Amino acid sequence: MSSQQKHRIQVPDGLRDVLLEFSIAYLLEQPGDVIDYAVEFFSKLQENRKTTMITAAEPISPDESIMSHEEANLHRLFREP
Repeated sequence: MSSQQKHRIQVPDGLRDVLLEFSIAYLLEQPGDVIDYAVEFFSKLQENRKTTMITAAEPISPDESIMSHEEANLHRLFREP
């Protein structure tokens, strides 16, 4: 085994997904300050997760998928003034 293979870092899927979502949102919005935008983005994402966990206890229709629900929440969060 080469030393390059020993030191290869595995990126978790969850990290890859959230950074991709952030990158896309940032590129679409093109805000002035990346750090301020990141703080706002991840704060809203965290709040959305808390809200989703609370509402997840409520029954949802079989037609609703988790992904479409999350996409709708993200869209709503970042389109509000």
